[in-house]
Amino acid sequence: MNYQKYITVLLLAGLLGLVSCSSSTRLYERWNDKGYTGEKLTKVLVLGLFQDDIQRRAFEAAFVKRVDSTGKNAVAGYTLMANTEDFDSKEDILTAVNKINADAVLITRFKGVIEKDRHVAPRVDYVPAMGMGYGRYGYGYGGYYGSSYQAVYRPGYTTTDKIVQLDTRVFSVATEKLVWAGKTKSVNASSSQEIVDELVTIVVEDMKKSGLID
Repeated sequence: MNYQKYITVLLLAGLLGLVSCSSSTRLYERWNDKGYTGEKLTKVLVLGLFQDDIQRRAFEAAFVKRVDSTGKNAVAGYTLMANTEDFDSKEDILTAVNKINADAVLITRFKGVIEKDRHVAPRVDYVPAMGMGYGRYGYGYGGYYGSSYQAVYRPGYTTTDKIVQLDTRVFSVATEKLVWAGKTKSVNASSSQEIVDELVTIVVEDMKKSGLID
C-alpha cells in the first residue's frame, strides 16, 4: 500500500475544500473607462436598488460599514434619500451628492436569484484506520506514518445551488460618466453580510487596479 500517496490525497482534498469555501462571490464581467484622466475617487455615495426599502437600507448600511473599514469614505444613500422613489431623477441624486461633496456614485442593482441543480459525482476518500493510539497503548508516534488507510465511498447526489446576481456601476460626479462596472454571482452564500463583504472587497480591489482609487 502506498501510504505517501494516500497522505498526499488527503492533503490535496483538504486544500481544495478550503479554496471552495473561501469565497462564494466572483466577478464574472467587468469594465472600466481606460480613458478616465480625472482625480482619484475619494468619497462615494452608495445606492442600492432592491426589491424593497428594508433590503436597500440593510445593503447600503452594510456596504458603507465595510468600505469604511478599508480606509475609504462612503455614505449610504438612505441617510439622504429615505425612499427609493426619492432618487428617481438625476437631479435627486445630484442634490444628495452636493450635500456630502461626493465625487462618485455607486449603484448596485439586485438582478435576482437563480436556482440551479448540480450533480456531485461519487468519490472515494481515504481515512486513517481506527484503533491507532499515541504511545504505550497504540502504535506509537513513530508508527503513525506507517499506519493503514481505508477507503470510504461517498455516493453521488444532486444539490441545488442558489446564485445571487448583482450589477454594480460607479459614476464619476465630475464627468457624469460611467467609469467602472461589474457583474457578480454569489453561490450558496451563508448570509447577506458575506455577500456584501465579498462584493466590497472585489469592487475596491478592482477599482484600485483600474487606477480609479488609491
